[in-house]
Amino acid sequence: MAKIENVNIEYFWKWEGGLSKDPRDPAAKFTVPDGKGFHTNKGVTWRVFSIHAKKLGYPDTPAHFYEMPKETWLKIYKQLFWDGVKADGIASQAIAEFMADWGWGSGPGTAGKKLQTYLNTKGGNLLVDGKIGAITLGFFNNLIQQSGERIIFEDLDRSKRNFLKTIGGFKTFGLGWYNRMDDFRDYAVRIIPAR
Repeated sequence: MAKIENVNIEYFWKWEGGLSKDPRDPAAKFTVPDGKGFHTNKGVTWRVFSIHAKKLGYPDTPAHFYEMPKETWLKIYKQLFWDGVKADGIASQAIAEFMADWGWGSGPGTAGKKLQTYLNTKGGNLLVDGKIGAITLGFFNNLIQQSGERIIFEDLDRSKRNFLKTIGGFKTFGLGWYNRMDDFRDYAVRIIPAR
């Protein structure tokens, strides 16, 4: 099973970078309330950061947002995105990280729905509700075992690329999204064991 301690955090930080105040980003509707116009740091939006601060146990101050210590970032990533797609229950590190990344960009519910839709094309009879539970994980892990991690990863990679084309921001951000996915694919191919 996948383990959070093996996640390639450097990949995230490479692509998410530091502070952002791109006005074309939908996150720009919710800026840090200090007048500087920043809305995202290391891929975490101010809105997500401030809404979940109390529950996750970190200060919801602009100073802490700008600092974004690794332990705060990891709490957000683990509890909202890794756990949001039940990555601990996925029988492939590369695929678990891929699904958590999809959840990061589109929300865990959307990532779950896209996974369930894909699994239904492979013979699953799953309710497409975005909630990844024991039935979805069981079918998913059996499929990974039967078909192999590389094939399932490539299928999901194609599914995500097709999905991204349907998003309104694709014209503006699509090339960057695909470059990021290409980089993740290079990483995934290195860690997926040969069959």
